[in-house]
Formats: sequence, structure tokens, C-alpha cells
Amino acid sequence: MEKVVVYLKAQQQKEINVIEVKVADICQVWCKDKTYMDRINNITLYEFKPREEKRTYKKVFSILDVIDKISEVFPDVTVISLGESEFVVEYTSKIGGTGWKNAAKIVMVCVLVFFGSAFTIMAFNNDISITGVFEHFYSQILGKEKPVFSELELFYSIGLAVGIVAFFNHIGNKKLSDDVTPIEVEMNKHRKDTYETIIDSTMEKEYITGGKRK
Repeated sequence: MEKVVVYLKAQQQKEINVIEVKVADICQVWCKDKTYMDRINNITLYEFKPREEKRTYKKVFSILDVIDKISEVFPDVTVISLGESEFVVEYTSKIGGTGWKNAAKIVMVCVLVFFGSAFTIMAFNNDISITGVFEHFYSQILGKEKPVFSELELFYSIGLAVGIVAFFNHIGNKKLSDDVTPIEVEMNKHRKDTYETIIDSTMEKEYITGGKRK
């Protein structure tokens, strides 16, 4: 009889909205025998237990735990992992709706970003003494003293706004092109570093205590 081979591919992090975690929720599964693949996809690995005071739950899994569970159900199957060796599964509970809290957070972040950006631009302009640069440039080119407000400030402001839009590749919630934006790159790095830290911290605790993941 031909040996059944199953391939698993897990990502570093997976977000789910179901309490009962099945193999299909956290791993891509492929097997030549579709019957085996469907049954393996439906194997339950873990069950979250939501509580009123907590909405977000994180669970670190090792791919060895997944392989062990599959081997318990199907001893005749050979499992090959092509993805991450450890990964985080994140479940967000819908208990106690927090729509107004999310809206308040968005407003607060927008206000902070707006005033923080404005202060940063003003501080930068003050550091490079942009007023003095404009006055010197205006007198050199036109040979007269620069008025309080001139074309330089106007075009500098327009250029600054256009430059920010072009750099971040966004106008509102619309992207100007399909290129990845600097913010997306930094957020992706931050997300990877965060989950790597969570995984390393969990593995270190288990190594020190000699505990076994349930």
C-alpha cells in the first residue's frame, strides 16, 4: 500500500474568529488523497475559553504539536512541514461589543498623528531655520526684501503636501498605486518582530519550567 504523505504549511501568525481551532484554521494542508486531507483539516487542536474581561487571546503552537495530533488520528500518515516551526494563533472574542471604544481609539490616534506631525514639521523647519533660508533666497533672486508671506511659503506648503501624499502613496483610504508603502513595510516588520518575541518568550518559559504545552 502506498504511504500517505501530508504537507503542512503554517504562517507565523494567524487570526481566527472561532473558538474551536482546527488544523484547517491555522495550516494549509495538501495531500494526494483528498479524503485524508478533508479529515485532517477537521482535526481539533485547541479550544479557546472566552471570558468577559478579556477579548483577545493568543496561543503559541509548535508544528510538532500539530504533527503529533495528526499522527494520533492517522498513524499511517507521514507529515511534512513546509512552513513555520512555531506560530501564534490569535482569537478575538466578540463578547461585550466595543464599537464606541474602537471609534474613540481611531479619533484619538488621528488627533495625535495630526498634531504630532504638525509639531514635527514645525520643529524641523525651525531647526534648519527655513525662514532665514527663504529670506536669503528671496533677496538673492529678486534683489529685494521678502514680504511676510511670499510665493516661497505657498509653493513650499503645496510641495510638502504633495511629497507626503506621494511618499505614503495614499489619499484617504485609497492608494495611488499598487506599490507597497513605507508604513506597510514598517508595520510588517513590527508585526513579525512582535510575534517572534511572543514565540521566543513562550518557548523560553516552557524550557525554564519544563512545562508541556496543552
